Amino acid sequence: MPDADSPALQILLYISVGLLAAIALLCWRISRRLARLERRLGTGAAHADADAAAPTAAETSAGGAFETFLSENPARRALPKGEQFAAYRKWRQEKGLNWSGS
Repeated sequence: MPDADSPALQILLYISVGLLAAIALLCWRISRRLARLERRLGTGAAHADADAAAPTAAETSAGGAFETFLSENPARRALPKGEQFAAYRKWRQEKGLNWSGS
């Protein structure tokens, strides 16, 4: 009787070892991929900090860029709000303060 159970037990053992090896390989590949992503994110953040331009005086002033825009030319304060904002958008474009549309 023990002879009949022996092949089944061996097959079960081989399958278990094979599955365990496959799971270990999968975990190893996942950890390598995560480590690579962490390195990319780490270097990407360092490059983003280095590439970030320092804010201009207009952006950091107490009233912000709009107050700087108004203080450059006192006649702008007398304009209607719609014209003020249109001129402000044009001023921001000229000063390079707008986000690029790309």
